[in-house]
Amino acid sequence: MSFLNKKISEFSLSYLLIFYLISVSVFIIFSNFYLELYLGKFPNYIDENNEIILKSLPFDFGDLLNNLYYKNEYVQKVVPFEIDFYLARLPFYPIFISLIAKINLNFYFIFFVKNIFSFSVIFFTSYVFLRDWNKSFFHFILFLTLYWYNPYNTHVLLSLDFSDTLISIFFPLIILLINSKNFYLNALFGIFIFCLYLLKPSIWIFSIIFPILILIFNLIKFKREFLKTDLFAIFCLIIAIFSWGIFGLKKANYFPIGASSNSTSTFYLTSLLNSKFHNHYPFLSIDLLLDTEAPKNIKFLDEKEVYDYYKIKNFKFIKENYYDYSKGVFKKITFILFGIYEDGKFNNDKKIRYSNIPNKFIMIVALIYAFSSIINSLYKRKKLSYFDLIFISMFLLYIAPHIIAWATSKHLVPLFLLSKIYIFIKLFACSKYQ
Repeated sequence: MSFLNKKISEFSLSYLLIFYLISVSVFIIFSNFYLELYLGKFPNYIDENNEIILKSLPFDFGDLLNNLYYKNEYVQKVVPFEIDFYLARLPFYPIFISLIAKINLNFYFIFFVKNIFSFSVIFFTSYVFLRDWNKSFFHFILFLTLYWYNPYNTHVLLSLDFSDTLISIFFPLIILLINSKNFYLNALFGIFIFCLYLLKPSIWIFSIIFPILILIFNLIKFKREFLKTDLFAIFCLIIAIFSWGIFGLKKANYFPIGASSNSTSTFYLTSLLNSKFHNHYPFLSIDLLLDTEAPKNIKFLDEKEVYDYYKIKNFKFIKENYYDYSKGVFKKITFILFGIYEDGKFNNDKKIRYSNIPNKFIMIVALIYAFSSIINSLYKRKKLSYFDLIFISMFLLYIAPHIIAWATSKHLVPLFLLSKIYIFIKLFACSKYQ
């Protein structure tokens, strides 16, 4: 037990590297069990030479990866359209996977490199954070466990199928970065914002608003102490916006930003803005409700036409069916907070996802505690509870697009992890905002 109580600031570099190598080895063994289950479920992802079949990956991700790898072209087809799409997927995750594939197309190599990267980001970020707060080896082990103990969360963290796998790494760790006393971790906040903006359209509200909120909070509480790192985060955001925007102007004849950063977003919203939505969500996949009829009757010339056509159609549906849409919002909030059943399936059997029970419980406890702490500080006219405000801001800015559109369990994993880290920081008093 004395070993667990040892301060990690007392670790030598060699000791840290040994512990990292042991941890990675255990992680690889653990991940290998998952990988066998994963390939058992998706055997079409791999060929007889153990190379990944890029085209087989789901969510229109495969065709883009295939073109990136074999043709060096960032272009893809999207079912049921016949035109080329350049802005159907944000670039960070496809480019990340394709760069690994360029080194070696072996499926096991790609899987383990991607996940060792994820593990290493969590490991070293938490190590520096906890070291600077003079925490013990016990705290370090506990923090790492928070990320990996839950089976469903681990599935999302390890999977190759979707960009949520990296969002679940970067997004929750941001609350560590901005609560750290370490300049380099503070600066890493900007890098994470850059990555998140280019990972998935649903994260754009958070990516744009949150760095500005942190700048304001820090100016009020710390004056100019963190001004450089806060401005760096905004600079990284601007770079992300303009790099993707200029690419869109060149390839698709419009500047993608915010809600329009993904040219297929309005098409996928047709599965939500549908009279049958309430009969499907959350148990059945709403992909079954996509409007695949319009492309049979309309000849779209480019992806901008697709985006605009479905944008007009979606607004018309909301205007004519506002009450049903409002009921859908309530249904989504109910699922986000209390849904414990498997969701987004292609059959109608109702099964409990037991991993969701501790996930939802901890998330609700964190929300109740944060809101009560803020209300209490206002009621007693004490100093404002910045840390609780930061947690609530992160939570609401992340979840807002999912309430407007829809949320599945995999979308909620970043919030589950964020809630656990929030409670960890609260319990062990390691926030500069306390």
